[in-house]
Amino acid sequence: MEIKIIVNSLIDLFFPMRCLGCQDVIQSSQFLCVSCSTKLVFTHFNFDQNNRAYDKLINLCELENAFSLLEFKHRNITQAILHEIKYRNHPEIGIDLAQLVKLDLSEYDGIIPIPLHAKRLKKRGYNQIEDFARTLAEINQINYFPEGLIRIKYNISQVNEDKNHRLENLKDAFQINPNLKPGHYILIDDVLTTGATIASAIKKFNLSENFKISVITIACA
Repeated sequence: MEIKIIVNSLIDLFFPMRCLGCQDVIQSSQFLCVSCSTKLVFTHFNFDQNNRAYDKLINLCELENAFSLLEFKHRNITQAILHEIKYRNHPEIGIDLAQLVKLDLSEYDGIIPIPLHAKRLKKRGYNQIEDFARTLAEINQINYFPEGLIRIKYNISQVNEDKNHRLENLKDAFQINPNLKPGHYILIDDVLTTGATIASAIKKFNLSENFKISVITIACA
Protein backbone atom coordinates (compact mmCIF):
# COMPACT_ATOMS: atom_id res chain seq x y z
CA MET A 1 0.00 0.00 0.00
CA GLU A 2 2.81 2.44 0.86
CA ILE A 3 4.54 1.67 -2.45
CA LYS A 4 1.33 2.46 -4.33
CA ILE A 5 0.98 5.78 -2.50
CA ILE A 6 4.58 6.68 -3.31
CA VAL A 7 4.17 5.77 -6.99
CA ASN A 8 0.96 7.79 -7.27
CA SER A 9 2.63 10.76 -5.60
CA LEU A 10 5.51 10.61 -8.09
CA ILE A 11 3.08 10.43 -11.00
CA ASP A 12 1.20 13.47 -9.68
CA LEU A 13 4.50 15.32 -9.27
CA PHE A 14 6.01 14.64 -12.68
CA PHE A 15 2.83 14.04 -14.73
CA PRO A 16 0.15 16.16 -13.07
CA MET A 17 -3.46 15.94 -14.18
CA ARG A 18 -4.48 18.95 -16.21
CA CYS A 19 -7.94 20.37 -16.76
CA LEU A 20 -9.32 19.26 -20.12
CA GLY A 21 -10.72 22.72 -20.67
CA CYS A 22 -7.90 25.13 -19.78
CA GLN A 23 -4.90 22.84 -19.05
CA ASP A 24 -4.44 24.17 -15.50
CA VAL A 25 -3.03 21.63 -13.03
CA ILE A 26 -5.81 19.99 -10.99
CA GLN A 27 -6.19 17.10 -8.57
CA SER A 28 -5.69 13.69 -10.14
CA SER A 29 -9.23 12.66 -9.18
CA GLN A 30 -10.73 15.41 -11.36
CA PHE A 31 -10.86 16.10 -15.08
CA LEU A 32 -12.10 19.71 -15.07
CA CYS A 33 -11.22 22.68 -12.90
CA VAL A 34 -14.01 24.47 -11.04
CA SER A 35 -14.18 27.22 -13.64
CA CYS A 36 -14.39 24.89 -16.65
CA SER A 37 -16.91 22.61 -14.96
CA THR A 38 -19.32 25.56 -14.95
CA LYS A 39 -18.93 25.77 -18.75
CA LEU A 40 -20.34 22.31 -19.39
CA VAL A 41 -23.38 22.70 -21.62
CA PHE A 42 -26.16 20.31 -20.65
CA THR A 43 -28.93 19.42 -23.07
CA HIS A 44 -31.64 19.51 -20.37
CA PHE A 45 -33.45 16.80 -22.32
CA ASN A 46 -36.09 14.68 -20.68
CA PHE A 47 -35.86 10.93 -21.23
CA ASP A 48 -38.71 10.83 -23.72
CA GLN A 49 -39.64 11.40 -27.37
CA ASN A 50 -39.50 15.19 -27.35
CA ASN A 51 -35.86 15.99 -27.91
CA ARG A 52 -33.21 16.19 -30.61
CA ALA A 53 -31.68 12.82 -29.75
CA TYR A 54 -34.97 11.04 -30.39
CA ASP A 55 -35.54 13.03 -33.58
CA LYS A 56 -32.15 11.95 -34.95
CA LEU A 57 -33.02 8.28 -34.51
CA ILE A 58 -36.74 7.87 -35.14
CA ASN A 59 -36.44 8.06 -38.94
CA LEU A 60 -33.74 5.37 -38.85
CA CYS A 61 -35.20 2.83 -36.43
CA GLU A 62 -37.93 2.20 -33.85
CA LEU A 63 -37.21 3.25 -30.28
CA GLU A 64 -39.09 4.21 -27.13
CA ASN A 65 -37.18 7.11 -25.54
CA ALA A 66 -33.88 8.94 -25.89
CA PHE A 67 -31.65 11.15 -23.75
CA SER A 68 -28.26 12.84 -24.07
CA LEU A 69 -26.45 14.51 -21.19
CA LEU A 70 -24.23 17.09 -22.89
CA GLU A 71 -24.22 19.26 -26.01
CA PHE A 72 -21.46 18.29 -28.45
CA LYS A 73 -19.97 21.01 -30.61
CA HIS A 74 -16.67 21.35 -32.42
CA ARG A 75 -13.92 22.39 -30.00
CA ASN A 76 -16.17 22.68 -26.96
CA ILE A 77 -15.36 21.07 -23.60
CA THR A 78 -17.61 18.10 -24.36
CA GLN A 79 -15.48 17.24 -27.39
CA ALA A 80 -12.32 17.41 -25.26
CA ILE A 81 -13.88 15.12 -22.64
CA LEU A 82 -14.97 12.51 -25.19
CA HIS A 83 -11.56 12.61 -26.86
CA GLU A 84 -9.91 11.95 -23.48
CA ILE A 85 -12.25 9.05 -22.77
CA LYS A 86 -11.98 7.45 -26.21
CA TYR A 87 -8.39 7.98 -27.28
CA ARG A 88 -6.34 8.75 -24.18
CA ASN A 89 -7.29 5.81 -21.99
CA HIS A 90 -9.43 7.63 -19.44
CA PRO A 91 -12.78 5.80 -19.60
CA GLU A 92 -13.12 6.30 -15.83
CA ILE A 93 -14.27 9.86 -16.56
CA GLY A 94 -17.52 8.17 -17.51
CA ILE A 95 -18.08 7.30 -13.84
CA ASP A 96 -18.30 10.99 -12.92
CA LEU A 97 -20.45 11.78 -15.94
CA ALA A 98 -22.91 9.00 -15.08
CA GLN A 99 -23.44 10.62 -11.69
CA LEU A 100 -24.66 13.75 -13.50
CA VAL A 101 -27.50 11.82 -15.16
CA LYS A 102 -30.47 12.55 -12.92
CA LEU A 103 -32.91 9.98 -14.27
CA ASP A 104 -34.88 7.19 -12.62
CA LEU A 105 -34.10 4.10 -14.70
CA SER A 106 -35.29 1.53 -12.18
CA GLU A 107 -38.20 0.36 -14.35
CA TYR A 108 -35.97 -0.76 -17.21
CA ASP A 109 -34.76 -4.34 -17.57
CA GLY A 110 -31.12 -3.46 -18.01
CA ILE A 111 -28.37 -1.44 -19.67
CA ILE A 112 -26.36 -2.53 -22.71
CA PRO A 113 -23.28 -0.64 -23.95
CA ILE A 114 -22.68 -0.36 -27.69
CA PRO A 115 -19.84 -2.88 -28.14
CA LEU A 116 -16.58 -2.61 -30.04
CA HIS A 117 -15.52 -5.26 -32.51
CA ALA A 118 -13.05 -7.68 -30.93
CA LYS A 119 -10.29 -6.45 -33.25
CA ARG A 120 -10.79 -2.81 -32.22
CA LEU A 121 -11.17 -3.75 -28.57
CA LYS A 122 -7.84 -5.56 -28.68
CA LYS A 123 -6.16 -2.56 -30.30
CA ARG A 124 -7.65 0.06 -27.95
CA GLY A 125 -7.67 -2.11 -24.86
CA TYR A 126 -11.04 -0.96 -23.55
CA ASN A 127 -14.57 0.05 -24.55
CA GLN A 128 -14.76 3.77 -23.81
CA ILE A 129 -18.43 3.68 -22.83
CA GLU A 130 -18.38 0.79 -20.34
CA ASP A 131 -17.56 2.76 -17.17
CA PHE A 132 -20.37 5.21 -17.92
CA ALA A 133 -22.85 2.44 -18.71
CA ARG A 134 -21.93 0.25 -15.74
CA THR A 135 -22.14 3.18 -13.32
CA LEU A 136 -25.61 4.11 -14.60
CA ALA A 137 -26.71 0.53 -13.94
CA GLU A 138 -25.20 0.56 -10.45
CA ILE A 139 -26.79 3.90 -9.52
CA ASN A 140 -30.22 2.71 -10.65
CA GLN A 141 -29.75 -0.84 -9.33
CA ILE A 142 -30.63 -2.48 -12.61
CA ASN A 143 -28.87 -5.23 -14.54
CA TYR A 144 -25.83 -4.52 -16.67
CA PHE A 145 -25.24 -6.61 -19.79
CA PRO A 146 -21.79 -5.81 -21.24
CA GLU A 147 -22.21 -8.62 -23.77
CA GLY A 148 -25.92 -8.18 -24.46
CA LEU A 149 -25.02 -7.02 -27.95
CA ILE A 150 -22.13 -8.34 -30.04
CA ARG A 151 -20.35 -6.50 -32.84
CA ILE A 152 -19.65 -8.98 -35.61
CA LYS A 153 -18.58 -6.63 -38.40
CA TYR A 154 -15.35 -4.66 -38.30
CA ASN A 155 -15.47 -1.17 -39.77
CA ILE A 156 -12.75 1.38 -40.25
CA SER A 157 -13.38 4.82 -38.73
CA GLN A 158 -16.67 6.36 -39.89
CA VAL A 159 -15.69 9.93 -38.99
CA ASN A 160 -15.37 11.15 -42.58
CA GLU A 161 -18.40 9.27 -43.94
CA ASP A 162 -21.81 10.84 -44.48
CA LYS A 163 -24.92 9.36 -42.88
CA ASN A 164 -25.93 7.21 -45.86
CA HIS A 165 -22.49 5.65 -46.19
CA ARG A 166 -22.33 5.06 -42.44
CA LEU A 167 -25.67 3.29 -42.51
CA GLU A 168 -24.57 1.08 -45.39
CA ASN A 169 -21.21 0.29 -43.79
CA LEU A 170 -22.86 -0.61 -40.49
CA LYS A 171 -25.55 -2.83 -41.97
CA ASP A 172 -25.64 -6.15 -40.07
CA ALA A 173 -22.74 -5.02 -37.86
CA PHE A 174 -24.40 -6.31 -34.67
CA GLN A 175 -26.14 -9.36 -33.33
CA ILE A 176 -28.10 -9.88 -30.12
CA ASN A 177 -26.66 -12.25 -27.56
CA PRO A 178 -28.99 -15.30 -27.74
CA ASN A 179 -28.94 -15.50 -23.93
CA LEU A 180 -30.46 -12.01 -23.54
CA LYS A 181 -34.00 -12.29 -22.18
CA PRO A 182 -36.87 -10.25 -23.65
CA GLY A 183 -37.38 -6.83 -22.11
CA HIS A 184 -37.00 -3.07 -22.36
CA TYR A 185 -33.31 -2.19 -22.46
CA ILE A 186 -31.28 1.01 -22.61
CA LEU A 187 -28.52 1.15 -25.21
CA ILE A 188 -25.59 3.37 -24.19
CA ASP A 189 -23.11 5.15 -26.48
CA ASP A 190 -20.71 8.07 -26.15
CA VAL A 191 -21.94 10.55 -28.76
CA LEU A 192 -24.93 10.75 -31.08
CA THR A 193 -24.04 12.43 -34.37
CA THR A 194 -25.72 10.94 -37.44
CA GLY A 195 -27.21 8.14 -35.35
CA ALA A 196 -25.98 5.47 -37.77
CA THR A 197 -24.19 3.26 -35.24
CA ILE A 198 -26.96 3.21 -32.65
CA ALA A 199 -29.65 2.80 -35.31
CA SER A 200 -27.84 -0.20 -36.76
CA ALA A 201 -27.83 -1.82 -33.33
CA ILE A 202 -31.46 -0.97 -32.60
CA LYS A 203 -32.61 -2.43 -35.92
CA LYS A 204 -31.53 -5.87 -34.72
CA PHE A 205 -33.83 -5.53 -31.74
CA ASN A 206 -36.62 -4.16 -33.97
CA LEU A 207 -36.73 -7.52 -35.76
CA SER A 208 -38.20 -9.11 -32.62
CA GLU A 209 -41.40 -8.21 -30.77
CA ASN A 210 -39.70 -9.34 -27.56
CA PHE A 211 -37.57 -6.21 -27.19
CA LYS A 212 -38.08 -2.51 -26.62
CA ILE A 213 -35.12 -0.17 -26.79
CA SER A 214 -34.38 3.28 -25.42
CA VAL A 215 -31.13 5.19 -25.80
CA ILE A 216 -28.83 7.24 -23.57
CA THR A 217 -25.66 8.92 -24.81
CA ILE A 218 -23.12 11.12 -23.08
CA ALA A 219 -23.47 13.76 -25.77
CA CYS A 220 -25.56 14.80 -28.76
CA ALA A 221 -24.37 16.83 -31.73
